[in-house]
Amino acid sequence: MPTADANIMSMSQRVTLAQTQLQIALSNPQMHNLFEAYRRVYEALGTKQIDTLMKPEPQPPAPQDPAKENAEALKMQLLTVFPQQDHDAHIAAHSAFMMSRMVQINPQVYALLQSHISEHVSMKATNEVMAQLMADPQMMQMMQQNPQAFQAQADPLIAQRVAQLTTELQQAESAQQGAQQDPLVRLKQQEIDLRALDLQRKAEEAKMKEQGNMDRQEAELALKMLQLEENSDQADERMDVAREKLELAKAQAINKSLRGEK
Repeated sequence: MPTADANIMSMSQRVTLAQTQLQIALSNPQMHNLFEAYRRVYEALGTKQIDTLMKPEPQPPAPQDPAKENAEALKMQLLTVFPQQDHDAHIAAHSAFMMSRMVQINPQVYALLQSHISEHVSMKATNEVMAQLMADPQMMQMMQQNPQAFQAQADPLIAQRVAQLTTELQQAESAQQGAQQDPLVRLKQQEIDLRALDLQRKAEEAKMKEQGNMDRQEAELALKMLQLEENSDQADERMDVAREKLELAKAQAINKSLRGEK
């Protein structure tokens, strides 16, 4: 049967492993599931009812209609493109919304929607090229037998289609702006575009910095919990040793008394 010392050592090893995993995850949160890393820390500590302690694990985003995405953009929420969406409809809806005064005076929202449209363009181009290639039995066989070679064939075609779609959108936007705006307004729009890109970049940097501060605070709290647990384990070990020494001293005293020793 395993001894108490072996059990303590095993728990100590689990805590150390969980601590190391958490530190690695926090060093690059984009590549790791921080929720799972913290859960493992609590499990190693023997915490009961972890689900009541931690917030529910974030759910992946779900597809939304263009109107809801426009509303989310006004709140500066990041938007997600899904392969099964009607990309033409989304691009048209977002492009029309970007011409509204509400968006025109808000460079950050404008840049967010422009970035989202570019993602739709990329996804649409990918879907079209893949559909064409899958209609060719030879390409389908290549995809199954040599995926890398297949991707090497597909990537240039996707890039070409992205360029075509982007040019078409720019031409349509220029024609619409030319019919509605005078040269001074177009010049102002170009200025807004540049400001939008700069503000979007600064907003993303600030958000990453804020997230990094939150992750660091959570890491410090978790490490303090681990230290407290380790200190508690060490205190228990010292008490056990002292108790054993006391019992041994009592036994020795009793033996001496029975033998008549002083």
